[in-house]
Parts: sequence; structure tokens; C-alpha cells
Amino acid sequence: MTVTESESVSLLRRLVEETLDPAYVEAAERRADVVDGPARPGGWPNRLVLAASLLLIGALSTVVIAQVRSSAPQREELRRALIADISTQRADGDLLQERLVEVRDEATRAREELLAATTQGQAALDELDQAENGAGLTAVRGPGLAVTLTDAPAPEDGGDNLGRILDRDVQSVVNELWAAGAEAVAIDGQRLGPTTSIRSAGQAILVDFRPVTNPYVIEAIGPAGMFEQLLQSAAGRTLASYVSAFGLGLDVVPDDQLDLPPGTGAVVIEAEAVELRADARRRDVREEGTR
Repeated sequence: MTVTESESVSLLRRLVEETLDPAYVEAAERRADVVDGPARPGGWPNRLVLAASLLLIGALSTVVIAQVRSSAPQREELRRALIADISTQRADGDLLQERLVEVRDEATRAREELLAATTQGQAALDELDQAENGAGLTAVRGPGLAVTLTDAPAPEDGGDNLGRILDRDVQSVVNELWAAGAEAVAIDGQRLGPTTSIRSAGQAILVDFRPVTNPYVIEAIGPAGMFEQLLQSAAGRTLASYVSAFGLGLDVVPDDQLDLPPGTGAVVIEAEAVELRADARRRDVREEGTR
């Protein structure tokens, strides 16, 4: 056998007996020595950096929690101050509203005294009174009924209160009362007029941009048949189903004597001067003098 043949046989034997490449074996041995041997020089610094980072994160979390807890009394004080400011502003608004009613009454009395002096003025005064009555600008008294809508108790699990009164619930009752022949309607003492809006802002219900609160008392002056017509209407049946399903409150009580205040939301858009009898007489005299 030649030298070349012996080398070939030796190479075949090594391939069969040694399945791993020698270079791979050496790399694996070096890796094992690193793992089993002493710690690498960079291992402890990395661990120290990690520990310092964790300590820093913990310290920052502690500082943030402490600041939140320390600012809680300040937030509560600010909330109370805002509530007190709202109450003060609302009280001032109520005083201004009362003063407006007083001034309007004084102006009405002066107007009636001046217009009642002539026949034409009295006719204009009667027409004006009729328009004001239709606009809800005069106080009224008479028999009617009171409808009280009350929110259901809030659920104990903190979920959504499906029994909370919505603006559309108030709208439906008011519309049914008008349809039943109501002559005057008020919500929580606020008189409604032809242009009155009932809408919501968040969870608050606004009547002409003035908030009304739970329970919502809707008073209406009108014929005796309003009671039965409201209960038999679609709005009445829907609210009755809400009472049994969600627990909201619905109370309808007839009343022999209701007093509803005048409204204040009317805005004069167009006005026309009315000529009094004295002015007409002077005009006739001037016209006769020019002939």
C-alpha cells in the first residue's frame, strides 16, 4: 500500500470515529472553561450597575408616591374652594334674578299706568299682556299636577347608573304635558317658554343654560285630564318601565293650587312703536293746519 493510500485510510477512519470537528471541540472546551472557571472581570460591575439602577428606580417611585400623598390635602382644599366659589356665584346669580324680577315688576306697573290712560294704549296693553302670557313672562296660579323624577340609587359595584334621569326623560314629560293642554310649565321653579331649551352638559341637565338638580320637579297648570293623559302616553309608559327595570323614581300628584313664577328667558328681537292717542291728535292738528 502506498503512502497516499495509507493517508486516505487514516482520513476515513478519523471521519468515522471522530464525529465532531476538532475546532468545534476546542471552542466548546474554551466556553466550558469560561463558565466553570472564575467570574469574568466585567461581571461584578454589571451587577453593581443593575443594583444601582434598581435602587434609583425605587427611590424615584418613593418620591413620586410621597409627593402624591402630600398634594392630596391641597387638591381637596382646592376642590372645596371651587365648590364654595360655585355656591357663592350661584347665590349671587339668584340675588340678581330676584332683583331683575323686582325691576321688571316696577317697569310693568309704570307701563300699565301710562298705557291705561288712553283707549289705544289700553288696547296695546291688552295685546302685550296676551303676548307675555303666551311667552311665560307672567306669574300664573291654578290647578294642575306635579311630576317628580328621581335618580335611582347608585350601584354598589361602582358601575354605570342606568336609572339616572336624562334630559330626554325631562323633555318627554314636558312635551306630553304641553300636548295634554298645559297652560304653564316650570321645572324646579324655573318657568318654561316657547324658546326654552332642555339639554345636558356632561351629567348635568340644563334648562335655558341653568342647571337643575335631582329630584326634578315638573309642575304644570292645566285641565284635569292631564293626569290620565300623561300616564297613558308613550312617555308615561316608558318611564313606568324604567321604574321597574332600573329603579328610578316617578311620582305624579294632582294639585288644586299651583303657583308658577314668571319666566326670564325671553329676548326681544323685534319691536314696533305704538302711537298713542295724544300723538295722533297732535298729528291730525298739524295736518289740518297745513291744508
